Amino acid sequence: MRQPSESSVNATIWDSTSFYRTPNRKNNPLKRPRSCQNKECQNVDRISNLPDPIIQHILSFLPAADAIKTCILSKRWDSVWTLVPNLIFRRECSCSQEAESFAVFVDKTLMHYCSPKVKKFLVEFEFTECLKAQVDSWVEFAVRLQVEELCLEFHREIADDPDYYYLPNFLYSNIPAEKLSLRFCALSPNKLKQVSWMSLKVLSISYNFVSNEMIKNIFLGCSLLEYLKLNQCHGFDQINTNFSSSLKDLVVDGSWGPEDKFGDFVITIKGPSLLSLTLTGYMRRANYMLLDVSSLVEANIGYRMKSCSLGCRSNWYSAHRSMLHDLLEKLKHVEKLTIGTWCLQVLSISEVKGLSSPTSACKYLTLNKKINKWDLPGIASLLQSSPNLQKLTINLMPPNNFEFLLKNAKVLEKMIIHAQRDAINHTWMSVEAQELMELLELTQAFLSYPRASPNAKVMLESCFK
Repeated sequence: MRQPSESSVNATIWDSTSFYRTPNRKNNPLKRPRSCQNKECQNVDRISNLPDPIIQHILSFLPAADAIKTCILSKRWDSVWTLVPNLIFRRECSCSQEAESFAVFVDKTLMHYCSPKVKKFLVEFEFTECLKAQVDSWVEFAVRLQVEELCLEFHREIADDPDYYYLPNFLYSNIPAEKLSLRFCALSPNKLKQVSWMSLKVLSISYNFVSNEMIKNIFLGCSLLEYLKLNQCHGFDQINTNFSSSLKDLVVDGSWGPEDKFGDFVITIKGPSLLSLTLTGYMRRANYMLLDVSSLVEANIGYRMKSCSLGCRSNWYSAHRSMLHDLLEKLKHVEKLTIGTWCLQVLSISEVKGLSSPTSACKYLTLNKKINKWDLPGIASLLQSSPNLQKLTINLMPPNNFEFLLKNAKVLEKMIIHAQRDAINHTWMSVEAQELMELLELTQAFLSYPRASPNAKVMLESCFK
């Protein structure tokens, strides 16, 4: 295997002449501040005097490459990084040579690692099949050290690249991890029949084929699973949480159906014990149907549908308006409801056509993403159908055209508007002054609006980042 070049940052980390050498402080060109005349004060190294566990905790927030670089500071720091609780390996590789250099760096890092236990182990780079044996050894290393959170998050430059990382057989056994994140990692349907992840509480699967049977076997093999996220996965048309009494939080972030079943492919979700449901991301050639979600307390309906050709747009709208209406009908009992932009647009069209939203028992309503004037009928429809609404949160920029909200919310107690900065090229002083003036004018406008609820409070928050 190729060794990394001298110009490689990761390779340089292991140059003993540069990273394990104590710097010559006498020739340091940096001068001490004149304000500190006391020699004892000048020689105090407050960070190095911290206990090792605190320093290791600080270093655990850094990628492994940056944590290792601290060994050049002094002899005191030579081996501090070898006991950090988190190992984070992340590299944006654009060619196989860089991937091999990255793999060499990971191998050498693990050779020097001395902690008897690792809390979080994350590997993220562009995986290629020739590195499978090395990745297997990294995963085995993490499992041997009783890893609590294991993240194998690979990415690919080409979407149709066949190089998936196939999980090693030992990973289907009872691993100690409580959190597992897999991206572009192929799961074996046969191995999942005997999967035993008895400690696992959080599972995230991204960009993968997952069948109904595979989801069922995951539920059966994870008796403590509380959170499941399927991100851009395909191959399933039902999620039945009856096989998991512990699952409380389900997230489906994007999904798609077969090309030959446009409009007829339905993903059914049955979750009598679920407390939270999130449906986000792009849906392609698929619809959602909720069967039993009677225990839900919180729901996020932020998905977006891929539109079809102009010739079938009328039927396309009718089908998805019906689906959204059915979803809101099934979610009418939830206390916390979040609605995304696309769903607001469908509700607005429905409202214009005289079709109101289902009555909701929602107490806390959140509207996400940017909203324009075409979304106002949909917002009005939601407010009119939510007689118990107590708190309305709107995340958008700019915050305007809300006079009708205050006129229609009869039991509204609090309205929070988060105003975020636009990406404009001004100095910090001029931007802050401009935004403060805009917020002042907006505040004065809100104070003049009539309110249907005598207890309604309006809060404006500006984000200066």
